[in-house]
Amino acid sequence: MSAKKKITKKVIRRAKGTPVVLTSEHQAKVEREKRLAMYAGVGFFMVVIAVVWAINFKNNIQPASRQAVSPNTQLDAAALNFKEALTEAKKNMADLKQAMNNSGQVAAIKLPTDMERRIELEKLLFILNDKLTQASSTGEK
Repeated sequence: MSAKKKITKKVIRRAKGTPVVLTSEHQAKVEREKRLAMYAGVGFFMVVIAVVWAINFKNNIQPASRQAVSPNTQLDAAALNFKEALTEAKKNMADLKQAMNNSGQVAAIKLPTDMERRIELEKLLFILNDKLTQASSTGEK
């Protein structure tokens, strides 16, 4: 009798109300199958998540690699901008030299000073204010 295992029975009721008797070996088998199903489900969803992540990673890396293929475009644009700035500076220097050579003509031209511009602006604002007050008093728009 010592070679024989002790078998425990667990009674489970069906929906119909008839009892089902399960042995401990059968219960262990059911538990193993439950655990296997759990691991299979978890593994499946981990694979799904890994595949989605890999696709997303690939989609994010492709635009970055396309930009990295032509890094000279930024350098070319900077060089072009620098050349344009140099040509503009040379043109301004030529204009300045010409103005210095014609200093007699430049001295004869009278440019309005900052104060004269402010006075003209105040006059215009005063006239505009008068017209607005007249229009608001007569009800015109």
